[in-house]
Amino acid sequence: MIPQKKKTPEEIAALREEMGLPPVAPAVESISHIDEPPAPAPPREIKPKPTHSLRKHDLPLAPAPASSHRTEIPTSRQDQRDINQVRKRQALAALQQPSIDPVTHIRSQTASPFLYVPGYLLAVAAAITTYQGFLYITPAALISLSAIIMLYMAWRKPRSRHHAALLFIVVFLTLAFGTLHYAPLFQNAP
Repeated sequence: MIPQKKKTPEEIAALREEMGLPPVAPAVESISHIDEPPAPAPPREIKPKPTHSLRKHDLPLAPAPASSHRTEIPTSRQDQRDINQVRKRQALAALQQPSIDPVTHIRSQTASPFLYVPGYLLAVAAAITTYQGFLYITPAALISLSAIIMLYMAWRKPRSRHHAALLFIVVFLTLAFGTLHYAPLFQNAP
């Protein structure tokens, strides 16, 4: 419930005594102190924090308890000479392993224009020879060569699979319409 009137300082002091709390001294400032600037706080002393180091002059670490699996974490700190030897061994091992330049790797995954342009030309030549009425073996051979190029690009050149997909569309349409062109049912069509 909300009180109806504000309690006086004497009533508050009596309530505090009933509850067993110590009385609070009233902090009354004179009006003359209001215009004065506040006094600066005394500077605090900064104590350095204790640091823990694993240098040579410190005590060695206690031996680790025996465990069933091997760990790679050393029990003591290695000196700079050991660290340099480990780095040198790693650098020599990296030099002995054949590494591929990233640009060379990307180029090896991309088909050359000398590969996919003949694929397109063979598919278009198969369509033209079909339309001109050549014997069906000629367009079939051209389509087969184009399909071999398409499959090679799809299998071995992953960054040129879009060319393989487009070449698949051209080969499929050439096969579909070439089959309709050579079908005996449509020989006498108007």
